[in-house]
Amino acid sequence: MTQAHSPSRLASVDSNFSGASASPEAPQACQAVGNRQSQDNDTSCAAETSELDHLRQEIRAEINLLNNRLNALISSQAFLVIAYGTSLSAGYGDWGGLFTLLFPPLLAVLGFVLALEARPGILATHEAIGHWRRRENALIEHCPALRPFTLATDEESRRRMELRQHAGGLFSQRAPLIFLITWVIFLALPFALRLWG
Repeated sequence: MTQAHSPSRLASVDSNFSGASASPEAPQACQAVGNRQSQDNDTSCAAETSELDHLRQEIRAEINLLNNRLNALISSQAFLVIAYGTSLSAGYGDWGGLFTLLFPPLLAVLGFVLALEARPGILATHEAIGHWRRRENALIEHCPALRPFTLATDEESRRRMELRQHAGGLFSQRAPLIFLITWVIFLALPFALRLWG
């Protein structure tokens, strides 16, 4: 025989179901999860931006070091070239004199040694700059949101920027080698003038 449920029991069941479905804790939990994810994203972006600033500071420091080394090399070479030319012109017409055969070659040897010693430091600075730039590119690839903070907004502009950076570094890389070749010629010049002058 079917039992009839009392109205009070049905009302109690309905109130339980309506209370479970309309619990105010569910929206609050979803909002807390969303806030936590937003905070995690903000923290991640802040960390990556801070790392990008650090990488660029390192690149600027290495570029300043490269400029200082290159300026020191050029200044020393300019002084030696002036002294070489002055000493060689002092012996004009007397290419077999002792002063002409000793002092200009001595300056040429000094200039050669200075250029030879400066070359490893300049190349090491270029290598450090390349290392930091590779790390910067890897960070930008990992976080595309940082791309607007660079000059390369797409692959084509990035390729052009890398070519410009490479072309801009050729002078500082080749300058010591040019000075080395020049001083070898200057070293042989007084003896050539004695033989053929």
